[in-house]
Amino acid sequence: MKTNTGKLIYIPGLIGAGTIIIGALVTALFYHGSKGESYSFLNHFISELGQRGVSDLAWVFNICLIIGGIFLAFFMFELGVYIGRWYSYLAAAVGVVTGIAASLVGVFPMNNMDYHVPVAMTFFRGGLAAISLFTLIIIFDTRQKISRWLVIPGVITVAAFAIFLIMPKILGYSQGKALSVPDIRPEFWLNPFLEWMVFFTVLAWIITMSVYLINKSKSG
Repeated sequence: MKTNTGKLIYIPGLIGAGTIIIGALVTALFYHGSKGESYSFLNHFISELGQRGVSDLAWVFNICLIIGGIFLAFFMFELGVYIGRWYSYLAAAVGVVTGIAASLVGVFPMNNMDYHVPVAMTFFRGGLAAISLFTLIIIFDTRQKISRWLVIPGVITVAAFAIFLIMPKILGYSQGKALSVPDIRPEFWLNPFLEWMVFFTVLAWIITMSVYLINKSKSG
């Protein structure tokens, strides 16, 4: 008998990633900053899309992030269950925390930095740990429940997380300063650009994994 276990993974994966992408793109399209500027992926943080009183559709972005983060938590959980090893359950637990943290970024937007910074950093650190663990599992799992070619997007995503987290320390920024907006915004700003690289790579990893599982479920 064929199992539909794969659907429990790729459905929340695709819904979660799709919801966050749509929320970000729609909000960015109608964004006007405090100085009237349009949104740019080169010098605006992701969280600025959810800043109430500045972003015209902040509520759209925040709601999409809350919903999308919940679905991503389910995706991480089901991926660990699908692999079915004690170490995959550990990766799943870290992934669930990461998804919840993504949702909490929508609950606590930039208007409240005392809460926003800790939940945002929990997402980045948790995402680095979760995808690192899943990538290692794919490499060393002798049963190959997941094809080893998916190590490639995993390594790229881990690198994006690591560079984003390490670069402020190399440049001598404090955690709060690394996520704060200066009075004069440069045309190209490394910190938010690296944050967007994390955004694109982690969602690409989830979508790629989901599409792989769709194809695998079809092939039996």
